[in-house]
Amino acid sequence: MSPSSAASSRQRGRSLLSHHRLLLLISFAAAACFFAVQLWAVAIVGSKTTSSRDPNLRLPPHNHYVKRRSKPAALKFSPACHPHYRVAIPSDTTGNTTWSTSIPFNRIYFYHVRKAGGTMLRKFLKKVALTHNIHLEIQEGKYAREEIGSRPGTMYVTNLRDPVERSISHFKYEGRWDCRQMIKNATHYIPSLQNAKKFEDWDQTGGFIASRCDEPFSFHECAVNCYIQSFSGQGCTQDDWKTQFTLAQEKLFRYNLIFIYERFKDLNYVKAIEQFFGVEKAFNQESNYWCGPESKEANKLYPLTTKFEAIMKLENKNAMDKRFYKEAVSCWDDDVSEYSFPKASADTFAPQNNSKITGDAY
Repeated sequence: MSPSSAASSRQRGRSLLSHHRLLLLISFAAAACFFAVQLWAVAIVGSKTTSSRDPNLRLPPHNHYVKRRSKPAALKFSPACHPHYRVAIPSDTTGNTTWSTSIPFNRIYFYHVRKAGGTMLRKFLKKVALTHNIHLEIQEGKYAREEIGSRPGTMYVTNLRDPVERSISHFKYEGRWDCRQMIKNATHYIPSLQNAKKFEDWDQTGGFIASRCDEPFSFHECAVNCYIQSFSGQGCTQDDWKTQFTLAQEKLFRYNLIFIYERFKDLNYVKAIEQFFGVEKAFNQESNYWCGPESKEANKLYPLTTKFEAIMKLENKNAMDKRFYKEAVSCWDDDVSEYSFPKASADTFAPQNNSKITGDAY
């Protein structure tokens, strides 16, 4: 091989070596980019997965199952999920209510929300009062008048149900036909489609009409924002129910217990409630409410049919009540199977020599 040919061969060899090195560097660079993209994707997907789970993470304050909530710091845990035995003591000179965990209960105050299982709860709480020989006061029809802490040794309880479902039930069993006529004038007043009122007209704070603004709310007929009216005592608003919502929630969240209608068929819930009150086999006992048999028979003969538009209108008008209800029960997961309610002991209730049941119209 001539010198010139040898030089040319060496030059081609160096070129090929440089080319292979370049290809190798490119391959390493591509691999590095690929792994970097993979790591980036994993990080993004992981962060999104964690973010989507966060609202459902459960925290167990006071040994209860609750959802993590983004609520104002001033909002306490709901007594629907966290019933307690704290006794409210009358407000001091600063206007603040103090609480005691050492004073036993000698009285139960039950604010009966209509069409939310209240008649059964009356019967249950009577059993509680008789078992422990304490006072029981039942209030229905008006707003929740008694201030928390105004009566020493009182346990405050009430009941809630999905507000739209409650409103529809109220219409079916008390608003659709005249209950007083069905009971007192049964031979002449025969329920029919002709004398039935229209569901589409059941869309006011007072049922078929607006609640009065010049007097406290009266819970006889109500279709819209009934909870806010009941616990604030106000049947009118000037700021889209914001003021009334705050007043109502502040009162409700100072109760000792809120019965939730949708939980009544849950055997674990029933057991937790009975243990909280220290009684057995007393919950969910059959009970007849006023105008119940008559209105049930009438609705059986003439089943209620509702238009989608009417339901949606009721949903929209009850927006603040739905928020009120949701915040009372949102501390539960949908699949909650345990209720870590406190259990009554021998010191929870203080027997009274002259115990009595008042306010019971049934």
